[in-house]
Amino acid sequence: MKVRVITSIVAIIGIFPFFWLSDPVGLGNPLHYVFPLLIAAIAFVCTYELLHCLALDKNYFVAVPLYLAALCFPMLARVMYDQIDNYIRIAILSVLVLIIYLFAVIVFRFGKEDSGRIALVFMTSLYVIGSFSAIVVLRNSAVLPAAGRYLFLMPFIFSWTTDSFAYFTGRLFGKHKLIPQVSPKKTVEGAIGGIAFCVATACLYGLIVKAAFGDVAPNYIALIIGGLLASVVSQIGDLVMSAIKRQYGIKDFGIFLPGHGGLLDRFDSSIAVTVLLVLINTYIPFFTAV
Repeated sequence: MKVRVITSIVAIIGIFPFFWLSDPVGLGNPLHYVFPLLIAAIAFVCTYELLHCLALDKNYFVAVPLYLAALCFPMLARVMYDQIDNYIRIAILSVLVLIIYLFAVIVFRFGKEDSGRIALVFMTSLYVIGSFSAIVVLRNSAVLPAAGRYLFLMPFIFSWTTDSFAYFTGRLFGKHKLIPQVSPKKTVEGAIGGIAFCVATACLYGLIVKAAFGDVAPNYIALIIGGLLASVVSQIGDLVMSAIKRQYGIKDFGIFLPGHGGLLDRFDSSIAVTVLLVLINTYIPFFTAV
């Protein structure tokens, strides 16, 4: 426990300056790229941990394009912060090109490659890279720039609230196992508790933003919908990564964070909700202009 606490404190102190300097301040300003550089570095490490889990980290035919994507797309999201539609088009085209490339790897290295592993690493790395890139998209908030400083924190607040209260609710009231084959300790009661407290936290977050800053107006309907769906999706994201670890017989994805495991172990539930929140915010903004 001591190691976990020390690691958490050091990580928060180390990350805080990047979050503080996360504003999109203009393409000509070096500070414009500080935040996406951090996200790109985290995405790269998580991609490595995933590849290592699947024993593909030294398969450079597969690994190198994914490493490049992990580094490029969070940065590109900031470079194209005011051209989100073009960014999405580039992302979709890149996915199609990557699919064709991996098909070619399977064909021309037939008998040397495990197509099942390649399919799994493509699906999961796409999820990881796309989700981290979505954090930058949330921070950019080209539609309402003032909202970006509140939006990009929501995946972390919602997922960590869900994790914490699902744990405590499960310990206090848990009687029915959720999916024991994947995660023996998780319960139905814990999952419901995590959802309820996440919705409450979403509303509380809106109240705090309005009271403390007052530069945006919270949309509580959107926050309730977002809190509900984010809690469900974050638990699915956690369970998916647990299933992969269980399938490949490992406890943690890495050792980057002593006492916690790898970066992917800490961000598995958070990144699950980023794209969801971008989607909801596109059609039902969480915050509107005052």
